[in-house]
Amino acid sequence: MVKKIALSLLVMTMVGCVSIDSAESLAAEGKWQAIGESDGVRGLPSRSLSDLAELARKAGVAANVNNYESGYASGVDKYCDVNNAYDIGLSGFQYLGVCANTPDGLRFQMEYQRGFEDFQSADQTF
Repeated sequence: MVKKIALSLLVMTMVGCVSIDSAESLAAEGKWQAIGESDGVRGLPSRSLSDLAELARKAGVAANVNNYESGYASGVDKYCDVNNAYDIGLSGFQYLGVCANTPDGLRFQMEYQRGFEDFQSADQTF
């Protein structure tokens, strides 16, 4: 149980790591791979080309789409680890389907759903 709580806290920390403001500061520093990895590890859908262009415009730089996509793929690989799926669901975070096309996508979704159902059950007991 302590391990599950610790993993849930880790996931919540990962989700809060990069906000919109820090994505702008990372863009200004040219760290497009870090922006992509942050989006992927949080289970967010990949940013569109227009979103990346807008982020680059706000930061006053040119977008590096290849670096963003490389980082995003790395982040999604980490997020979609089936061993984390139950804990992500248990933490109550919404799953946005980013693992659907991965080799273990269906298994990830099933484990996530099991964790999310336990989250909902626990939420109703208080």
